[in-house]
This record gives sequence, structure tokens and C-alpha cells, in this order.
Amino acid sequence: MKKVFKTLSAFVFATILSTSFEAKAQNIAFNSNELYPEGVAYSPKQDMFFVTSLRYGKIGKLDRKGTYTEFINDDELVSAIGTHADQKRNLLYVCVSDPGVSVKTNAATQGKLGKVIAYDLTTGKRKFSTDLGALNPTGGNFANDVAFDTEGNLYVTNSFSPMIFKVTPEGKGSIFATSDLFKAEGFSLNGIVFHKNGYLIVAQSGTGNIYKVSLKNPKEITKINAEPIVGADGLVLKGKNQLVIISNEKKEIYQFVSKDDFASATLKSKVSSVMTFPTTGVFAKGKLYVLNAKLGELFNPNAAKTSNFLLQEVVFEKKKKK
Repeated sequence: MKKVFKTLSAFVFATILSTSFEAKAQNIAFNSNELYPEGVAYSPKQDMFFVTSLRYGKIGKLDRKGTYTEFINDDELVSAIGTHADQKRNLLYVCVSDPGVSVKTNAATQGKLGKVIAYDLTTGKRKFSTDLGALNPTGGNFANDVAFDTEGNLYVTNSFSPMIFKVTPEGKGSIFATSDLFKAEGFSLNGIVFHKNGYLIVAQSGTGNIYKVSLKNPKEITKINAEPIVGADGLVLKGKNQLVIISNEKKEIYQFVSKDDFASATLKSKVSSVMTFPTTGVFAKGKLYVLNAKLGELFNPNAAKTSNFLLQEVVFEKKKKK
């Protein structure tokens, strides 16, 4: 009887976790031993999510049933951070850094390592590895998030120095943009997205500001007139005028809308994360999923470590017409 009760209780808890926080949402709960994921990507062809790991550096696959399987375990992956799937080129881009919480952490790489690695999206075979830290040898490096343009060029934020890196489709790296606007106490640049109108949008965690960076002229950097979201982490762009900002500090997901090509943006709605420390998100079949990563546990040496995480489907409330 006790066994039946425990089984029933586990089922009820999982059901509550997946459905109660938002009646319309279909959350994806998953388990992997102290994985502490940071980035998430999605492949429409495979209908599969890809999640990174700060703790182990490995890349895993996650299906809609919550089944997690290891996909890539590469020695170069110290802490795997942001990731993005390029379906056209069948590549998975992964940012690699060493914030000091990986089982592979060492003095030579901590706070200095910054790489972006491209893997075959189907086989997991490494295509190229670009050392971004070598472009900034005297500064701190934390390759955080990655976006790519229509030509296949990559753009990577550096959270420890005020710069954005660029990597060509062949894997050649350079410093694309640097500015005093990007300077901040502690963590600086974080999430990044490419806009088809010819610019990048980047988030600065410390201040909560978001910026436009022209692709034709990377010195053309303007602050978007919008409410600052302190702790801004991942960015997700929908269409041409909707921007989702995820705050790990506030544990909320914000929906902004722009009517002037992101000279400004207006907050329309927000949703709280189910678990702590939401990092970034991705659209999958028209639905927004945000990774609840619980990274506070990993960075706190005294905190109990856990192994359950969540891809939260976020449904923003629509304002009723009067």
C-alpha cells in the first residue's frame, strides 16, 4: 500500500509541476544528475531540444516526454553555456567558458576561457572550434550566448569584457564590437539575437539595458528605450517586433513589443518562472519554452545540489479588448 501511495504521490507531483502553474502550458520536466543546464536549442526536423551543462560541459538531447540522453561529451567542453541550432547548415553552435563550477575547472582556464564550437546537429561530430579568449588575452572572458545571421556568421557575447565576438562560417574569429556602453559591474553582456533588419540586440545583465548593434557599422550602438530588466539573461525574438527577455535575478519572463524597429520597446506582459534561475528560451512549433536551470544551487557551495530541471512553456496573458 505504501508503494502504491508513493507512486501515486510522485505522479500527482509531476502532474502539478507540469500543469498547475499555467493551465494552458505543457511543461517538460526532466532529470539528469546535477546537470545544471544553461542553454537550450531546438531542431524542428528532429523535434528535439538540446541542452548544455555548466557542471559537466556535455550536451544532451531532450524530447517532449522529458527523456534526456547524452549527445556530445567533448573534452573541450568545460562549461557549455549558450547554444543555438542552425537548421539550414545542420549545425549546433555551443559557447564554452569556465566560470569555476565545472568538474573540468582549472586555474589556467577559469575566467579566461572563451570558445565557440560547431557540431553536426545530427551526428554530434565537431566541425570547428574557435578560440575567442585568444583574441582578448589580457581581459576576462566568458563566452555566453550566440546568434547567427543569414550568411552563417556567428556573434558571441563576452560577459567578462565589454565586447562581442564574430566568427565566420569557416570558424575564423575576430572582435566585432566593443564599447564603454557595454561596461558594467560584474556580469555584463549576456543574451543576443539577430534581427533581419540588419542588427543585433544584446542584453546587459547588470544594468538591465538592451542595445542595438548595427551589422554594417558595429560602432553604431544605441540603447533601446525600454524598461530595464535587471538580471537580463537570454533573449528570444519572435517575428520582427516581439522580444522576450528572461531575468534570472527576478525569476520572470518579459514580453516586449516594438513599433519603431526597436528604437524603443514596451513591456506588454510577464510570467514568473516555475523554478529558480531561468536562463534562456527557444520557440518550438510556435510555443515558447524557457529553461529553469536552478544555477543558484551550483554557484552556492553550501546549497544542496539537485537533479530535476524544467523546460517551462510560457503563455503570455493576452489583454482583453474593452
